Amino acid sequence: MAEREQVLLDRGFVLHQRPYRDSSQLLECLTETHGRMGLVARGSRRAGSRQRALLQPFAPLRLSWVRRGELGRLTHVEADGPSHALEGQPLLAGYYASELLLKLTARGDPNAAVFSCYSRCLAQLGRTPKVARTLRVFELELLSALGYGLELESDATTGEPLRADSSYIFEVEHGFRRADVADSDADVYSGRDLIALKQRALDDDASLRTAQRLLGRALRAHLGERPLKSRLVLQDIVSRGL
Repeated sequence: MAEREQVLLDRGFVLHQRPYRDSSQLLECLTETHGRMGLVARGSRRAGSRQRALLQPFAPLRLSWVRRGELGRLTHVEADGPSHALEGQPLLAGYYASELLLKLTARGDPNAAVFSCYSRCLAQLGRTPKVARTLRVFELELLSALGYGLELESDATTGEPLRADSSYIFEVEHGFRRADVADSDADVYSGRDLIALKQRALDDDASLRTAQRLLGRALRAHLGERPLKSRLVLQDIVSRGL
């Protein structure tokens, strides 16, 4: 029989929730010290439930649970600060960040760096209109926290520092190498834009487009080609200027 685990007041966020049995919810939570957890919140769908009011997306929480097996049972929840009030594009960006975590993390795999970069992303979405920049920095930091970080320091072939006046090809398994005439333009990245990404200096449209193209390719290597639902909605709204 699996050993009983009891956890008290771990910091966390609700990434996703769905109805479970008659009056409960099944939660996917990101926690600071235990990673992603599947938790059952018993009775949380009942009218007037205190838990129901607290278990909202983007709200910093303190979570307690007991677990024996894959799913835990939520025993206590309390607020750990004000909720990040996201609306419009920042709201969809928050759902996109949560969906990324659901796809790229496994239950019960502790990673405090992942928790930190998600917390920073939500805080940034709540106070800046620069949604695209915030998401690109989140994607870059998330890849690094998961052990898939981009090597933006040097040419993988020669070991020389990346040059602003050069162009590079990105190979997922190896990194960046100097582009030559045989390489497709679609696969070429400006050294200037790569250095800007390394410095988080995504202050113009060109560097943002490069970052989106590069990070999208890096993420697809781990997500597969099936697009994220939240990203499709966000792209549609941006393209229509809404």
